[in-house]
Amino acid sequence: MRVDGNFSLFPDMRPAAMVVSHERSGTHFLMNSLAACYDYVATPWIDFDRPPFEINFYHLPEVRDLLLGAADRPMSNVVKSHHAVDFFRGALESITRRYVIFVMCRHPASVLSSFWRFLHQWTWTEGPKTADSLSFAEAPPCGRMMRYQMHQSANMLARWASHVDGWLDAAREFPRVVAVRYEDLDADFEGTMRDLQRHLGRPPARIVRPVRDHNLAFAGYLTPPASGSSPEMDALRELCRRQIQTTMNRLGYS
Repeated sequence: MRVDGNFSLFPDMRPAAMVVSHERSGTHFLMNSLAACYDYVATPWIDFDRPPFEINFYHLPEVRDLLLGAADRPMSNVVKSHHAVDFFRGALESITRRYVIFVMCRHPASVLSSFWRFLHQWTWTEGPKTADSLSFAEAPPCGRMMRYQMHQSANMLARWASHVDGWLDAAREFPRVVAVRYEDLDADFEGTMRDLQRHLGRPPARIVRPVRDHNLAFAGYLTPPASGSSPEMDALRELCRRQIQTTMNRLGYS
C-alpha cells in the first residue's frame, strides 16, 4: 500500500469500493469491515458529501467523471455517500465497471430511532427535530439533509423507503451494486464478509471484526432530549409495518 496525494493505492488494480446508505444504517461498520478484511482504507475515506473539490451533484456527467477519475488508479480509499440513486442512475453502467457499490441497509425502526437521537447533537437544522422518534418518523424531511435527495418525501419513513427502493432496483439491474444488511453483518460477520469476495474478486486477507467504536460518526444523545422521550421501539416498528411494509419485505424484514 502506498499513498499518492490524498489517495492510498493498492499495489495492483482492484475494484474501487463505494459504500452508500441512508443515514444511520451502519455505514462505517461496513467501511471498517472492508478495511479490516480486504485491506481497503476507511480512514481517510473519500467523502462524497463534502469532497475537497467543486462538484455539481445535479450534473450527472460531472458526478460520473469525478468518480471515475478518482479510480483511474488502484485507489484503496472507500468512497462514502448517502445520496439517493437518482444522482447516479444514468451512469451506473460506467461507474460499476470500476466500482463495487455496497448498499448498506438496516431495519427502518433502528435507523430512525438512531437518526432521531443523532440530529439533536447539531445546533443547525440538519433535519426535523421532534420530541420523540415516532413523531420524527412521520415528519417531512427538511433542512440540510435535503442535499441527499432529488425529490421530497411525505415523511421520514417514506424517505427511507424511497432511498432503499431506488438502490435495490439498481442492485437488481447491475451485478456490482450489492445490498448488504446491517443485521447480517452483525450476526454473521464472517459469512457476510466472505460472501463479498464474489464481488471483490479475491478472498479476504483476514477475517477481523472491527472494534465497534472505531471510526464511527458520533451517535448523538444516548438519552432523549429534555423536550420529550422516545416511544417504545415496538410502536415504531408497528408504524413501519403500516406505512412501508412493501419495502421492508424486499429486505426480509417481516
